[in-house]
Amino acid sequence: MFIERDCNPINAVQLSQAAVAFSVTLSALLTLVTVVAADEIRDTREGETVTLKCRFSEQSAASDFSYYWARSTGNKFDNVAIKGVQLNTNYRIDFRPEQGIYDLTIMNTSYSRDNGRFECRVKASGTGADVHQEYYNLTVLTPPQPPFVEPVELRATEDEKFDLTCSSIGGSPDPTITWYRVGSEKPLKSTITKGGSKDLRTSSTLSIVPRREDDGAKFRCVVWNRAMSEKDKLETTVTLSVNSFCHSIRILNINIIIIIIIITLLPQTA
Repeated sequence: MFIERDCNPINAVQLSQAAVAFSVTLSALLTLVTVVAADEIRDTREGETVTLKCRFSEQSAASDFSYYWARSTGNKFDNVAIKGVQLNTNYRIDFRPEQGIYDLTIMNTSYSRDNGRFECRVKASGTGADVHQEYYNLTVLTPPQPPFVEPVELRATEDEKFDLTCSSIGGSPDPTITWYRVGSEKPLKSTITKGGSKDLRTSSTLSIVPRREDDGAKFRCVVWNRAMSEKDKLETTVTLSVNSFCHSIRILNINIIIIIIIITLLPQTA
């Protein structure tokens, strides 16, 4: 049996084979999408013990597969376990491939060593094809330092842009820094600059164009991250001083008048 299409005869068996091939390709693509899962977020604290689970379909022969755990911290990438062998004394491996278990336990966690991304991989020996992958973003929680505001002298000029920058050093993860005008619980729009490390500064810059009525206005900066409870938020409040243009002109005019009067009253020399 032949089917005529675009003047080219196509065998029905070939059509069937093509359909099967397409189905297999689609299935493989779907498998790849399934393998690359989103990172799981895990929190811990300095000195604690945390277990990162890696579970997969039972493997009958461990020799047919490669197993490893890797860690990315900053710009460094290291293997921390290969099969049942851990490469750090603070790590322990539960390696039971016949039960689909390959868990990593981290003891005495530390920010410098463990704050980063961990990945579990199972690969087919020979081809190197990924059979299973799991990813964790591990955050070693550290509270941020109290906030401070710059500039120290908060003297703005009416109708001229003025920036208030609230900063906090450190914190893991980077803290949220939110500006409020005192008397309102509505957050003000600001620009965030993340530190990216517990030793660096995270900042939030509030840009305002003050009016005369903003003289004496108070602004509140609130700092928080997941290492803190909600009631332990850090905050500071500052008061804005606004120089009015009209007020400055009046003062200037008064000074000029005083100078003219003084000159007028001075004794005239011959």
